[in-house]
Amino acid sequence: MSEAAARKYTSIHNLREEIRQDMHDYKLSYSREQQDGQFLFNSSHDRWFTDFLEEQIIYKIMKLKELVEQNNE
Repeated sequence: MSEAAARKYTSIHNLREEIRQDMHDYKLSYSREQQDGQFLFNSSHDRWFTDFLEEQIIYKIMKLKELVEQNNE
């Protein structure tokens, strides 16, 4: 495996791990949103955080798609 191919492989692997972690955090933010009918956190703060995570996930998926497509060419 060439050095460039190894770097691409590592980048793809790292992006996948980051996406998994962001999705895990996103899931946690929604699962902790309500308990016994009461909100656990300040909803405006939670909304900002979940919006931020959503943007990060979308951006990283687009980046991952680009890398995979480059790999297939």
